[in-house]
Amino acid sequence: MLGLVIAAVLALLAVGWIARSAPVGDGPVVPAGAIADAPPQLTVVGTDPPGGVVEGVGDPAPDLILELFDGSIFSLAGHLIDDGRPVVMNFWASWCVPCREEMPAIDAVAGRRSDVFFLGVAVLDDEEAARSFTEEIGVSFPLGFDAGGDIALAYPSLGLPTTWFITAHGTIAHRWIGQLSQEQLEELIDAHLTG
Repeated sequence: MLGLVIAAVLALLAVGWIARSAPVGDGPVVPAGAIADAPPQLTVVGTDPPGGVVEGVGDPAPDLILELFDGSIFSLAGHLIDDGRPVVMNFWASWCVPCREEMPAIDAVAGRRSDVFFLGVAVLDDEEAARSFTEEIGVSFPLGFDAGGDIALAYPSLGLPTTWFITAHGTIAHRWIGQLSQEQLEELIDAHLTG
């Protein structure tokens, strides 16, 4: 009987540790499997992204190369060497309602925070729809489209939007799943990247 009690306590502790190690925001989330309005032509194109896969906080952030909507190329490794600012990387889609509601908040914070680099990555989306949405609302920070799906595979999530916080040293500081307000985003930046 004592062995059963010990096993139950250990199981509860493990569940609590797993829940704490993968923070989820209190804002709306579109679960990864619920893609009602996603374009029908989307398919998973690979399972082994070239830069590796994030496993947890403190891990090295997998390198990524992303063609931005303005035609330039963003490299995470290049950014960390040349620019040196920590990165807030937001995964979103034009069909995701919480993503659409969150984008102006991220853009507002990006306009105030020159100490952090902001990057938006459109995933599970149609590139033209993603471009149209960001032009419609006037997003000012760099955005790109994960055409091959490798970036989304390297930075896994349970739903959209998901925001990754990467230190200036290239390690994962935090992951937030769900919609962020301006205040929440500022607090997370201060707590995990600049504080």
